[in-house]
Amino acid sequence: MKKDLMNIDRAKSSTATVSRCINSNISLGITLGITLGLSLGLSACSESQNVIKSSKGDSAAETSVTKKTTRPNVIVILADDMQAGVTGYEGHPIIKTPNIDKLAANGTVFTKGFATSAVCTPSRTSLLTGLYERRHGINFNSNSSMTEDAWSQTYPMLLKNDGYFVGWVGKNHTPIGKTEAKGFGYKSGVMDNSFDYWYASHKHLSFYPKDHKRHAIFKNAKADTQIEIMEEGLENFMEPNEAFKAGYNFLDSRPKGQPFALMINFNVPHANSTGSMQQRDSDLDLYKTVYRDKLSEVTIPETYVANKDIKTPKLPLDVYNGKFIKTYNYVKTPDGLKERKIREMQTISGIDKLLGKLVKNLEKQGVADNTIIVFTSDHGLMHGEFGLGGKVHLYDPSVRIPMIVYDPRMKYKADKSNELVALVDIAPTLLELTNTSIPDEMQGHSLKPLMQADEKTNGDVKWRQEIFLENMMTIQNYPRMEAVRTHKWKYVRYFDKKKDQRYADMSVASINGEQPIYEELFDIVNDPNEINNLINEPTNQKIVKKLRAKNAELVKEYRGAKPLNTHLSEKAMKPIDILKG
Repeated sequence: MKKDLMNIDRAKSSTATVSRCINSNISLGITLGITLGLSLGLSACSESQNVIKSSKGDSAAETSVTKKTTRPNVIVILADDMQAGVTGYEGHPIIKTPNIDKLAANGTVFTKGFATSAVCTPSRTSLLTGLYERRHGINFNSNSSMTEDAWSQTYPMLLKNDGYFVGWVGKNHTPIGKTEAKGFGYKSGVMDNSFDYWYASHKHLSFYPKDHKRHAIFKNAKADTQIEIMEEGLENFMEPNEAFKAGYNFLDSRPKGQPFALMINFNVPHANSTGSMQQRDSDLDLYKTVYRDKLSEVTIPETYVANKDIKTPKLPLDVYNGKFIKTYNYVKTPDGLKERKIREMQTISGIDKLLGKLVKNLEKQGVADNTIIVFTSDHGLMHGEFGLGGKVHLYDPSVRIPMIVYDPRMKYKADKSNELVALVDIAPTLLELTNTSIPDEMQGHSLKPLMQADEKTNGDVKWRQEIFLENMMTIQNYPRMEAVRTHKWKYVRYFDKKKDQRYADMSVASINGEQPIYEELFDIVNDPNEINNLINEPTNQKIVKKLRAKNAELVKEYRGAKPLNTHLSEKAMKPIDILKG
């Protein structure tokens, strides 16, 4: 049992049923209603309730049982820049997401899901590896790519090595490998060639991927819009179509009877996609008219500040200068923000539509009752709270994410969990649920105990009581940040940009004694919008001291003593092209 689990108090995972209003009457020119299969089969094991990584080096006891049954399929659906709260099951007053809502009703909803790094590349890499950024070492400014050895320890490759047919559809934003023939990172071809089925491209896709030569893989798609192009790829994955495959020697047909793991990675509702929507004649009505009649009902955050009204910045200017890239200029005015929120809702409903079709296909093939589905996002997004745009910041709108895990085999299912969970927990969860060995180095923890509502244990599990958050992306004016978030408190520390240095050196700077130049403390329970900084309140100094110590402990633990397992580019890092990523 790892150090961070040794001294954690026991916490009770709530299993209360959440009433959810599911509206399946939205008409988008297609059928949205679906029916998820009832939970079947596999009985929860009470012994695993108190061992978070029960399959780690100790899966032999379950192997003989599991191998006698059909191994579950795995589908992971990842949205891009999707805040928590923008679905029907979460109570959004406008958006219609009947299929996501049904997934939530039949699965386990994690109400406190987090991205530990609120930036595309490091967060998506954490999802794949089960590692915090401080350990995996991949970011836009790291000038590095994941080594082939590190890639072999990601959950898709571990599943492939254990007999799964693996597929990737949509966007990739993690640079992997280094080859003499093709080059470094995205150009290496390592990731593309690792999958049995690859219908994807690297970096931002835009709303119309075929408009860009770098996304030539999608050139033969009938559709022009991103979500519908991905739908075509998914339909071919589920039911191979020779006409669709013509000219694509990398679209291997999925063998019947072999378990599959499918990663579906969107580039919506990210600003790169919603900002490029044009309401073309070929677009579905969904992307042209839906929700526009609700414009007057679209709300802006309680803490929203228009750019022209910023008098006192949220952060001192010597900590963060407040300048963000033009991609997020829409937050500067209420009208710009409302228009963007309409587009975000349209694309989220597009994701919901795709989920509906996917589940129908699973049912048609008779595998719906043996397919695990995960729905989440790589991180959230600031919508003008305190005048801030983009993500990166460690305020809740950036780091909170939707998270649902649905396993139809689970007999005693918890409807929801209020524990502190993160994207780093997804990889070990899927490995445990598929009875695949979990590498010792993985820092996340399997969510399986939180998904169970075994009547013998009443859902009692040991779980973390704080979660570590970080920002190591020092480009685009952002300072380095570290934070510890508990159920009640959030402590955030900021570092001097004048002391920014080589990425690997920054990863150990605070461990080696660098002190923050600014700190924040928020009482999340009484101040969920993170308005009042209580860091200097005399009555809070005991908790400040405790959280500072916990932050130092977690940074050291998650960085580890080993060198970063990355390739470093011999070429100087180029500025990020905001249109490509």
